[in-house]
Amino acid sequence: MTDAAQTQSAKGHPGTFFAIAFIWCTITAVTLLGNLPEGYWTAWRNLTMAVTTALGTVLGIATSGTGDVLTVNGFAMRIIRQCTAADYIVIVASAMLLYVRHRIGYRLLGVVVAVPVIVLANACRLMVTGVIGSVSVAAFNLFHDYLWVIAFALLVFSIWKFWVDGGFSVSKDTARRVGQVIAVSLAAYALLLLLREPYGKVLAATSSTFYRLLSHETLSAIILDGEVMVYRGAEVVIPLDNMMEQVNQAIYLGLMFPLQKKGDWQMAGMTLFGAGFIFVLSAFFITMGCLQAVASGELGLFSFLAIGSVVHLALPMSIYWIIASLRSPGPEAEVSL
Repeated sequence: MTDAAQTQSAKGHPGTFFAIAFIWCTITAVTLLGNLPEGYWTAWRNLTMAVTTALGTVLGIATSGTGDVLTVNGFAMRIIRQCTAADYIVIVASAMLLYVRHRIGYRLLGVVVAVPVIVLANACRLMVTGVIGSVSVAAFNLFHDYLWVIAFALLVFSIWKFWVDGGFSVSKDTARRVGQVIAVSLAAYALLLLLREPYGKVLAATSSTFYRLLSHETLSAIILDGEVMVYRGAEVVIPLDNMMEQVNQAIYLGLMFPLQKKGDWQMAGMTLFGAGFIFVLSAFFITMGCLQAVASGELGLFSFLAIGSVVHLALPMSIYWIIASLRSPGPEAEVSL
């Protein structure tokens, strides 16, 4: 058994090496996917729309697709790459293939099973989102932009976790822990939503500091304009980011909650450190996107955000794995999610 496998087997969950390799592989994979011919993404989009349309037929909900527009219950949605769940598939496949505690055959089987599950779950997501949109556009924006991102990220983590354990045994303890993760993630996001303006201003100020250090443009700034981070230079204004960092924090805090024990201030401190690290790294991502936008225009920013979106989705799980692996060994080590 390799050193990496021994590290993973020690506590039954991955460690720092796995988390770093996972982030690196997801970045590499999504970069390679970005260079595929447009026909590949068209075919993947068509598959997504076909599965959703079939699901609508089964459920008796009027659903149709034309070109890149999917209509559910009379509500039209444009299906882009991020709507196909391709990023989530990259994440779960990378996590499974890198987990060397299991044999390669089991890892490949996990990918084969996980991909159609995610495709079907994504069709359900689009169906529900379309129905919500047909009732309220404001509710559609909330569910589409934020709540579904949280739910789908937790779904991907759950698929991976159940696969790692070799199956899912439904018990009161497991149900309680899953409920804790979901409840805390949603509560954390609700709190961050209430604090959106002050939180966003601090994030923008941190991003501005990074940008000025890297670009030497002392008169430029990154500011919060409504719900979007915006670069404001002498002659140009460029929208950059819609603060998905809040979603990352919510998912991370949800995953970390079951690890908290009464009187364990070390774990509480490590959890706060992880949240701070995600904040700083998110500010750095906004800065790098700004540099790409200023240097290469909208196309450069779009290419960077395509990669950055996968990193954002993978980041909460990676920090969770790192901190969980650093906790003091003991009986409680076996009860974490």
